[in-house]
Amino acid sequence: MESAPASRVRREDVARAVAALLRWLQHHPTPAPEPIYLLVTLKRAPARRFEHTHRLPRSPFPSISLVSDRLPADLPDDIDPLPSPALGSLPPAARRGLVLVDRRLRVRPGGKGKAAAKAARVVPVDLADQAWAESAREAARRVELRVEGGTCRAVRVGHAAMAREEAVENVVAAVEAAAACVPRKWRNVRALHVKAPASVALPLYSAVGAG
Repeated sequence: MESAPASRVRREDVARAVAALLRWLQHHPTPAPEPIYLLVTLKRAPARRFEHTHRLPRSPFPSISLVSDRLPADLPDDIDPLPSPALGSLPPAARRGLVLVDRRLRVRPGGKGKAAAKAARVVPVDLADQAWAESAREAARRVELRVEGGTCRAVRVGHAAMAREEAVENVVAAVEAAAACVPRKWRNVRALHVKAPASVALPLYSAVGAG
């Protein structure tokens, strides 16, 4: 079994880029914290559709919301309640966060709430499971690197309200995981950047000869 290669990205370079990005976000506030992405650019697109799930040290989402007709009486403090009609028009904070949808609502792709849900990560949850809240927190820490065509993919790694060191930890973990799982590993990584939706892309790594 091939071992994961050592990272080619220095932590101090990540810290510098994240600090600059967070300063920019502080000067460009929005109604809900903007997401932070790691941009992974490959030299060569995979021959087949590629996807891999990474577990980050911290959730990259600023909030977790639960949409249900019957909210549990012991709803945890870190999960925000939303009535089921909210799925048709999620508030800005929910659209930037992780949205849990009670399985009893039977929301299907293409059904009610499709437009609003596109802007958020929506995860079905079974409230009959006593561990549903812990499962939701775990889901909030998992992000997916998927390459279906082309050579560039954005992976959510944080948000504007995160502490700098928390964001740095997430970016470092995502860089190591992405480079270890993509086909041909570091040999196929052309460049890595961090950015917010409206910011410039701040470089973390560029392969020798990549221009």
